[in-house]
Amino acid sequence: MSREIEYVDPNELIIIGLDTDDRQEHPLFDERVFLPVDENLVKNILVYGIQQPVLVRKEASKMYVVDGRQRTRAARKASGNASAAGEYGVKVPVRQVKADDHRVQGIMISTNELRQEDDTLAKAVKAQRLFDMVGDIAEVAIAFGRTETTIRNWLLLVEADPRVHAAIKAGRVSVTAATEIARLKREDQKGVLEDLIERSGGNRVSMAQAQAAVTGTDDTKADAGTTTSKSPTAKKKAGKNANQQGIKRVWLRKALGTKAAKKLSKSQRAILDWFATGVVERGEWFDEFQFDAEVEMGTTKNKKALAKEQEKEDDSFPSEKGEEEGANDEEEGEDEQMTPDELAAELKTLSGK
Repeated sequence: MSREIEYVDPNELIIIGLDTDDRQEHPLFDERVFLPVDENLVKNILVYGIQQPVLVRKEASKMYVVDGRQRTRAARKASGNASAAGEYGVKVPVRQVKADDHRVQGIMISTNELRQEDDTLAKAVKAQRLFDMVGDIAEVAIAFGRTETTIRNWLLLVEADPRVHAAIKAGRVSVTAATEIARLKREDQKGVLEDLIERSGGNRVSMAQAQAAVTGTDDTKADAGTTTSKSPTAKKKAGKNANQQGIKRVWLRKALGTKAAKKLSKSQRAILDWFATGVVERGEWFDEFQFDAEVEMGTTKNKKALAKEQEKEDDSFPSEKGEEEGANDEEEGEDEQMTPDELAAELKTLSGK
Protein backbone atom coordinates (compact mmCIF):
# COMPACT_ATOMS: atom_id res chain seq x y z
CA MET A 1 0.00 0.00 0.00
CA SER A 2 1.37 3.39 -0.99
CA ARG A 3 2.03 5.99 1.69
CA GLU A 4 1.53 8.84 -0.76
CA ILE A 5 -1.79 10.70 -0.57
CA GLU A 6 -3.27 12.72 -3.40
CA TYR A 7 -6.47 14.76 -3.51
CA VAL A 8 -8.95 14.18 -6.32
CA ASP A 9 -12.46 15.12 -7.39
CA PRO A 10 -14.86 12.49 -5.95
CA ASN A 11 -16.55 12.22 -9.34
CA GLU A 12 -13.29 10.90 -10.78
CA LEU A 13 -13.41 7.86 -8.50
CA ILE A 14 -15.22 4.79 -9.81
CA ILE A 15 -17.47 2.81 -7.46
CA ILE A 16 -18.06 -0.72 -8.75
CA GLY A 17 -21.76 -1.52 -9.04
CA LEU A 18 -22.79 2.12 -8.81
CA ASP A 19 -20.78 3.57 -11.68
CA THR A 20 -20.52 0.25 -13.52
CA ASP A 21 -22.85 -2.65 -14.31
CA ASP A 22 -20.77 -5.12 -12.28
CA ARG A 23 -22.33 -7.09 -9.43
CA GLN A 24 -21.29 -10.01 -7.21
CA GLU A 25 -18.82 -11.38 -9.73
CA HIS A 26 -16.52 -8.38 -9.23
CA PRO A 27 -14.14 -8.47 -6.23
CA LEU A 28 -14.77 -4.79 -5.46
CA PHE A 29 -18.57 -4.97 -5.43
CA ASP A 30 -20.34 -4.12 -2.17
CA GLU A 31 -24.14 -4.17 -1.78
CA ARG A 32 -24.05 -1.09 0.43
CA VAL A 33 -23.40 1.16 -2.57
CA PHE A 34 -27.18 1.27 -3.02
CA LEU A 35 -27.90 2.58 0.48
CA PRO A 36 -29.24 6.14 0.73
CA VAL A 37 -26.55 8.77 1.05
CA ASP A 38 -26.02 9.70 4.71
CA GLU A 39 -26.98 13.38 4.97
CA ASN A 40 -25.21 13.69 8.32
CA LEU A 41 -22.00 12.53 6.67
CA VAL A 42 -22.52 15.10 3.91
CA LYS A 43 -22.79 17.89 6.51
CA ASN A 44 -19.73 16.57 8.30
CA ILE A 45 -17.67 16.59 5.11
CA LEU A 46 -18.76 20.14 4.28
CA VAL A 47 -17.47 21.30 7.67
CA TYR A 48 -14.47 19.07 8.34
CA GLY A 49 -13.64 17.49 4.98
CA ILE A 50 -12.61 13.82 4.70
CA GLN A 51 -10.05 12.91 7.33
CA GLN A 52 -9.50 9.24 6.44
CA PRO A 53 -8.12 8.59 2.94
CA VAL A 54 -10.15 6.50 0.51
CA LEU A 55 -8.29 3.41 -0.68
CA VAL A 56 -8.21 2.99 -4.46
CA ARG A 57 -6.73 0.68 -7.06
CA LYS A 58 -5.52 2.18 -10.32
CA GLU A 59 -6.25 0.40 -13.57
CA ALA A 60 -5.46 2.07 -16.89
CA SER A 61 -5.20 5.50 -15.22
CA LYS A 62 -8.66 5.06 -13.64
CA MET A 63 -9.21 4.90 -9.87
CA TYR A 64 -11.51 2.20 -8.46
CA VAL A 65 -12.63 2.52 -4.84
CA VAL A 66 -11.50 -0.33 -2.58
CA ASP A 67 -12.53 1.20 0.73
CA GLY A 68 -14.51 4.41 1.32
CA ARG A 69 -17.56 4.06 -0.89
CA GLN A 70 -19.91 5.91 1.48
CA ARG A 71 -17.38 8.70 1.99
CA THR A 72 -17.00 9.05 -1.77
CA ARG A 73 -20.77 9.15 -2.36
CA ALA A 74 -21.25 11.71 0.42
CA ALA A 75 -18.32 13.74 -0.91
CA ARG A 76 -19.94 13.87 -4.34
CA LYS A 77 -23.11 15.34 -2.86
CA ALA A 78 -21.18 17.69 -0.58
CA SER A 79 -19.13 18.90 -3.55
CA GLY A 80 -22.31 19.50 -5.55
CA ASN A 81 -23.83 21.50 -2.69
CA ALA A 82 -20.65 23.56 -2.32
CA SER A 83 -20.45 24.29 -6.05
CA ALA A 84 -24.12 25.31 -6.13
CA ALA A 85 -23.39 27.78 -3.33
CA GLY A 86 -20.51 29.27 -5.31
CA GLU A 87 -17.84 27.63 -3.19
CA TYR A 88 -14.95 25.34 -4.07
CA GLY A 89 -15.84 21.68 -4.55
CA VAL A 90 -14.76 18.97 -2.12
CA LYS A 91 -11.57 17.03 -2.77
CA VAL A 92 -11.10 13.47 -1.55
CA PRO A 93 -7.77 12.23 -0.14
CA VAL A 94 -6.89 8.89 -1.75
CA ARG A 95 -4.19 6.31 -1.17
CA GLN A 96 -3.32 3.71 -3.78
CA VAL A 97 -3.43 -0.03 -3.11
CA LYS A 98 -1.25 -2.27 -5.28
CA ALA A 99 -2.49 -5.86 -5.02
CA ASP A 100 -4.23 -8.65 -6.92
CA ASP A 101 -7.99 -9.35 -6.71
CA HIS A 102 -7.78 -11.72 -3.74
CA ARG A 103 -5.70 -9.37 -1.62
CA VAL A 104 -7.78 -6.32 -2.59
CA GLN A 105 -10.98 -8.11 -1.60
CA GLY A 106 -9.40 -9.06 1.73
CA ILE A 107 -8.42 -5.43 2.35
CA MET A 108 -11.94 -4.30 1.47
CA ILE A 109 -13.51 -6.71 3.96
CA SER A 110 -11.03 -6.18 6.81
CA THR A 111 -11.22 -2.38 6.72
CA ASN A 112 -14.97 -2.60 7.27
CA GLU A 113 -15.31 -5.59 9.59
CA LEU A 114 -12.40 -5.01 11.97
CA ARG A 115 -13.29 -1.46 12.95
CA GLN A 116 -14.07 -1.09 16.66
CA GLU A 117 -16.45 1.73 17.38
CA ASP A 118 -16.99 3.37 20.76
CA ASP A 119 -20.05 2.27 22.66
CA THR A 120 -22.84 4.81 23.03
CA LEU A 121 -21.85 5.86 26.54
CA ALA A 122 -18.28 6.57 25.40
CA LYS A 123 -19.61 8.60 22.46
CA ALA A 124 -21.88 10.51 24.83
CA VAL A 125 -18.93 11.47 27.04
CA LYS A 126 -16.99 12.70 23.98
CA ALA A 127 -20.05 14.63 22.81
CA GLN A 128 -20.26 16.31 26.21
CA ARG A 129 -16.59 17.34 26.02
CA LEU A 130 -17.04 18.82 22.55
CA PHE A 131 -20.24 20.59 23.59
CA ASP A 132 -18.45 22.11 26.59
CA MET A 133 -15.89 23.52 24.16
CA VAL A 134 -18.12 24.79 21.33
CA GLY A 135 -21.44 25.27 23.13
CA ASP A 136 -23.41 24.42 19.98
CA ILE A 137 -25.59 21.30 19.67
CA ALA A 138 -25.70 21.63 15.88
CA GLU A 139 -21.90 21.60 15.58
CA VAL A 140 -21.62 18.57 17.86
CA ALA A 141 -24.24 16.78 15.74
CA ILE A 142 -22.25 17.49 12.57
CA ALA A 143 -19.03 16.25 14.16
CA PHE A 144 -20.62 12.93 15.16
CA GLY A 145 -22.77 12.59 12.05
CA ARG A 146 -25.91 12.34 14.19
CA THR A 147 -29.13 14.30 14.57
CA GLU A 148 -29.41 17.04 17.18
CA THR A 149 -32.03 14.94 19.00
CA THR A 150 -29.54 12.09 19.35
CA ILE A 151 -26.90 14.45 20.75
CA ARG A 152 -29.37 15.86 23.28
CA ASN A 153 -30.18 12.33 24.40
CA TRP A 154 -26.48 11.57 24.76
CA LEU A 155 -25.91 14.67 26.87
CA LEU A 156 -28.88 13.68 29.02
CA LEU A 157 -27.37 10.22 29.45
CA VAL A 158 -24.01 11.63 30.57
CA GLU A 159 -25.73 13.49 33.41
CA ALA A 160 -27.54 10.36 34.64
CA ASP A 161 -26.82 8.71 38.01
CA PRO A 162 -23.61 6.59 37.90
CA ARG A 163 -25.74 3.54 38.75
CA VAL A 164 -27.53 4.02 35.43
CA HIS A 165 -24.16 4.03 33.64
CA ALA A 166 -23.15 0.86 35.50
CA ALA A 167 -26.42 -0.83 34.52
CA ILE A 168 -25.73 -0.06 30.85
CA LYS A 169 -22.23 -1.53 31.01
CA ALA A 170 -23.55 -4.61 32.83
CA GLY A 171 -26.21 -5.14 30.17
CA ARG A 172 -29.07 -4.73 32.67
CA VAL A 173 -30.72 -1.87 30.77
CA SER A 174 -30.62 -0.82 27.13
CA VAL A 175 -29.16 2.56 26.22
CA THR A 176 -32.56 3.81 25.12
CA ALA A 177 -34.10 2.65 28.41
CA ALA A 178 -31.35 4.39 30.35
CA THR A 179 -32.02 7.59 28.43
CA GLU A 180 -35.67 7.46 29.50
CA ILE A 181 -34.64 6.98 33.14
CA ALA A 182 -32.23 9.91 32.79
CA ARG A 183 -35.21 12.17 32.14
CA LEU A 184 -36.16 11.87 35.80
CA LYS A 185 -34.60 14.00 38.50
CA ARG A 186 -31.34 12.44 39.55
CA GLU A 187 -32.50 11.64 43.08
CA ASP A 188 -35.39 9.57 41.64
CA GLN A 189 -33.36 7.60 39.09
CA LYS A 190 -31.87 5.06 41.49
CA GLY A 191 -35.24 3.92 42.84
CA VAL A 192 -36.84 3.61 39.42
CA LEU A 193 -33.80 1.77 38.05
CA GLU A 194 -33.79 -0.76 40.87
CA ASP A 195 -37.54 -1.28 40.55
CA LEU A 196 -37.27 -1.91 36.79
CA ILE A 197 -34.37 -4.35 37.16
CA GLU A 198 -36.19 -6.24 39.90
CA ARG A 199 -39.36 -6.56 37.84
CA SER A 200 -37.54 -7.46 34.62
CA GLY A 201 -36.94 -11.03 35.79
CA GLY A 202 -33.28 -11.05 34.81
CA ASN A 203 -33.95 -9.71 31.32
CA ARG A 204 -32.54 -6.45 30.04
CA VAL A 205 -34.90 -3.54 30.69
CA SER A 206 -36.36 -2.25 27.44
CA MET A 207 -37.16 1.30 26.40
CA ALA A 208 -40.91 0.55 26.55
CA GLN A 209 -40.63 -0.58 30.16
CA ALA A 210 -38.57 2.48 31.10
CA GLN A 211 -41.01 4.82 29.34
CA ALA A 212 -43.87 3.25 31.27
CA ALA A 213 -42.04 3.81 34.56
CA VAL A 214 -41.25 7.43 33.71
CA THR A 215 -44.81 8.24 32.62
CA GLY A 216 -46.40 6.35 35.50
CA THR A 217 -47.91 3.24 33.86
CA ASP A 218 -46.71 -0.29 34.50
CA ASP A 219 -45.34 -1.93 31.36
CA THR A 220 -43.48 -4.96 32.63
CA LYS A 221 -45.18 -6.95 29.89
CA ALA A 222 -44.79 -4.28 27.23
CA ASP A 223 -42.81 -6.55 24.94
CA ALA A 224 -45.67 -9.04 25.02
CA GLY A 225 -48.20 -6.33 24.26
CA THR A 226 -49.83 -6.32 27.72
CA THR A 227 -50.06 -3.15 29.80
CA THR A 228 -51.43 -2.91 33.30
CA SER A 229 -51.89 -0.04 35.72
CA LYS A 230 -49.00 0.87 37.96
CA SER A 231 -49.52 1.17 41.70
CA PRO A 232 -50.23 4.73 42.98
CA THR A 233 -47.00 4.70 45.02
CA ALA A 234 -44.84 3.71 42.07
CA LYS A 235 -46.71 6.13 39.84
CA LYS A 236 -45.98 9.00 42.19
CA LYS A 237 -42.39 7.89 42.56
CA ALA A 238 -41.68 7.61 38.83
CA GLY A 239 -43.98 10.11 37.22
CA LYS A 240 -44.07 13.09 39.55
CA ASN A 241 -40.72 14.55 38.57
CA ALA A 242 -40.54 13.22 35.02
CA ASN A 243 -39.37 15.62 32.33
CA GLN A 244 -42.19 15.33 29.80
CA GLN A 245 -41.39 15.17 26.09
CA GLY A 246 -44.07 17.68 25.17
CA ILE A 247 -47.49 17.14 23.62
CA LYS A 248 -49.11 17.81 20.27
CA ARG A 249 -52.34 19.70 19.79
CA VAL A 250 -54.01 16.73 18.10
CA TRP A 251 -53.32 14.57 21.15
CA LEU A 252 -54.39 17.30 23.57
CA ARG A 253 -57.71 17.89 21.82
CA LYS A 254 -58.48 14.18 22.13
CA ALA A 255 -57.31 14.11 25.76
CA LEU A 256 -59.66 16.94 26.69
CA GLY A 257 -62.56 14.66 25.79
CA THR A 258 -61.56 11.97 28.32
CA LYS A 259 -62.80 11.35 31.85
CA ALA A 260 -59.41 12.44 33.14
CA ALA A 261 -60.04 15.93 31.71
CA LYS A 262 -63.26 16.21 33.75
CA LYS A 263 -61.19 16.10 36.93
CA LEU A 264 -59.39 19.31 35.99
CA SER A 265 -60.21 22.61 37.66
CA LYS A 266 -61.70 25.42 35.61
CA SER A 267 -58.39 27.29 35.42
CA GLN A 268 -56.49 24.11 34.44
CA ARG A 269 -59.03 23.37 31.73
CA ALA A 270 -58.82 26.95 30.44
CA ILE A 271 -55.04 26.73 30.06
CA LEU A 272 -55.20 23.39 28.24
CA ASP A 273 -57.94 24.75 25.97
CA TRP A 274 -55.58 27.60 25.16
CA PHE A 275 -52.80 25.14 24.30
CA ALA A 276 -55.14 22.98 22.21
CA THR A 277 -57.02 25.66 20.28
CA GLY A 278 -55.05 28.88 20.63
CA VAL A 279 -58.18 30.60 21.92
CA VAL A 280 -57.47 32.82 24.92
CA GLU A 281 -60.27 33.40 27.41
CA ARG A 282 -60.51 37.11 28.20
CA GLY A 283 -59.74 38.11 31.77
CA GLU A 284 -57.45 35.16 32.47
CA TRP A 285 -53.83 35.82 33.41
CA PHE A 286 -52.56 34.17 30.26
CA ASP A 287 -54.58 36.61 28.13
CA GLU A 288 -52.40 39.43 29.47
CA PHE A 289 -49.32 37.21 29.27
CA GLN A 290 -49.91 36.44 25.59
CA PHE A 291 -50.42 40.11 24.75
CA ASP A 292 -47.31 41.27 26.64
CA ALA A 293 -45.21 38.47 25.13
CA GLU A 294 -46.31 39.31 21.60
CA VAL A 295 -45.54 42.99 22.16
CA GLU A 296 -42.07 42.09 23.46
CA MET A 297 -41.42 39.77 20.50
CA GLY A 298 -42.62 42.40 18.06
CA THR A 299 -45.60 40.39 16.81
CA THR A 300 -48.17 42.89 18.16
CA LYS A 301 -48.22 46.69 18.20
CA ASN A 302 -47.06 48.15 21.48
CA LYS A 303 -49.58 49.36 24.01
CA LYS A 304 -48.96 53.08 23.32
CA ALA A 305 -49.70 52.65 19.64
CA LEU A 306 -52.85 50.71 20.43
CA ALA A 307 -53.92 53.37 22.96
CA LYS A 308 -53.53 56.13 20.37
CA GLU A 309 -55.59 54.17 17.88
CA GLN A 310 -58.24 53.66 20.52
CA GLU A 311 -58.33 57.42 21.25
CA LYS A 312 -58.91 58.14 17.55
CA GLU A 313 -61.72 55.63 17.48
CA ASP A 314 -63.23 57.20 20.61
CA ASP A 315 -63.10 60.66 18.99
CA SER A 316 -64.79 59.38 15.84
CA PHE A 317 -67.36 57.28 17.64
CA PRO A 318 -68.26 58.90 20.99
CA SER A 319 -69.72 56.61 23.59
CA GLU A 320 -73.09 57.05 25.22
CA LYS A 321 -71.24 58.12 28.35
CA GLY A 322 -69.37 60.81 26.40
CA GLU A 323 -72.59 62.10 24.88
CA GLU A 324 -74.16 62.31 28.31
CA GLU A 325 -71.12 64.18 29.64
CA GLY A 326 -71.33 66.61 26.72
CA ALA A 327 -75.01 67.19 27.40
CA ASN A 328 -74.24 67.90 31.05
CA ASP A 329 -71.58 70.43 30.02
CA GLU A 330 -74.11 72.23 27.86
CA GLU A 331 -76.57 72.36 30.72
CA GLU A 332 -73.89 73.75 33.02
CA GLY A 333 -73.04 76.36 30.38
CA GLU A 334 -76.65 77.45 30.19
CA ASP A 335 -76.74 77.94 33.98
CA GLU A 336 -73.71 80.22 33.77
CA GLN A 337 -75.10 82.47 30.97
CA MET A 338 -75.88 86.16 32.02
CA THR A 339 -79.14 88.03 31.49
CA PRO A 340 -78.98 91.27 29.40
CA ASP A 341 -79.23 93.48 32.55
CA GLU A 342 -76.45 91.50 34.25
CA LEU A 343 -74.28 91.81 31.17
CA ALA A 344 -74.79 95.63 31.01
CA ALA A 345 -73.95 96.01 34.69
CA GLU A 346 -70.80 93.95 34.21
CA LEU A 347 -69.67 96.09 31.27
CA LYS A 348 -70.34 99.30 33.24
CA THR A 349 -68.22 97.97 36.09
CA LEU A 350 -65.37 97.09 33.75
CA SER A 351 -65.55 100.57 32.09
CA GLY A 352 -65.29 102.26 35.47
CA LYS A 353 -62.10 100.42 36.16
